[in-house]
Amino acid sequence: MKKSVLTHAALGVAMVFTLTLNTVVHAAPPGGKFTKQPVATQFDRSLNYVPPEQLPIVDRAAGLSEMEMRQRMTAVAVTPEGETYQAEVTAEDMAIFENALSEISESYQGKKRDTKKSPRRGVAPEVNATSNGVNAESVIGTDQRVQVFSTTTYPWRAVGRIAVGCTGTLIGPRHVLTAGHCVYNIANNQWYSNLNFTPGKNGNSNPYGTIAWSSAITTTGWTVNHDRNHDYAMIILGSHIGNTVGWLGYGYNNSLPYYTVNINGYPGDKPFGTLWHSNCTLAIIQTYRLYYPCDTYNGMSGSGVYAYFPATSSRIIYGIHAYGVDSTGYNGATRITSDVYSRLNNWISANP
Repeated sequence: MKKSVLTHAALGVAMVFTLTLNTVVHAAPPGGKFTKQPVATQFDRSLNYVPPEQLPIVDRAAGLSEMEMRQRMTAVAVTPEGETYQAEVTAEDMAIFENALSEISESYQGKKRDTKKSPRRGVAPEVNATSNGVNAESVIGTDQRVQVFSTTTYPWRAVGRIAVGCTGTLIGPRHVLTAGHCVYNIANNQWYSNLNFTPGKNGNSNPYGTIAWSSAITTTGWTVNHDRNHDYAMIILGSHIGNTVGWLGYGYNNSLPYYTVNINGYPGDKPFGTLWHSNCTLAIIQTYRLYYPCDTYNGMSGSGVYAYFPATSSRIIYGIHAYGVDSTGYNGATRITSDVYSRLNNWISANP
């Protein structure tokens, strides 16, 4: 059965001119079902994240038991003060996960689509959606990334640089979607402390300032099992900057078409703090991953992989960019399934 869901966050741009400016929210524990853990964390205070090719990432073993799956789905969080929290998986969570697996079309498995990059001509265009080892994030052939200079216009201003060197995208008033390896270092099993967010950054210009983080959330599938399929996270900010700059939508489609996708990020091989755009057509669609020939580089980790639908002026993130070229020959993202979608919804609802 084909099922596609678009979140209300896709309407964020329409709200930019009607909502009030930022409301300061002091650092606070995540809400909802999270309970405080007895042991405080020791932070990794590095100024730069460890790129995925240097991490002990593993691919999920086949045939995991329900107990093993439940353990990997447990949400974990940290505050800047080092307090840690955990939210156990419920029966409803497991039902959503099992339903997601049964609904996703297996016809994509192993299939590969002939693709080519879209030509760039001067200004970074958003492109219409309808037109096994881990390596470094990669430029494939000729570098076709284009610098974005108008970072104070939507949607570019909803993208920002995370202080540890990654990219994040606002998907709510104070909710930044990024990769798991951008908030938690599995090489030393420590949370990163430098998670402040600078939206619309353009070199040394920070037009909306730098927003302090309030908490960071991911799953034990990433922090404990180092599972590549769980490499996603959310940073909760200390103010509602999204009410000023807007945010992008996110969603899932169990029979996802081979859309043309857009990626905006802060690559480490370009001048510091500059935003770059890449677009291309999806090449391989798997249950937990998306692959594409879009050019990327370290620093673009955490970028939203989104489709643009001009008829409705909507932008929907279907994946979180995380990896360079592997055995597929393409760069890759963690796919937003209905299970991941539900979890992101819960994290936003718990932290309004």
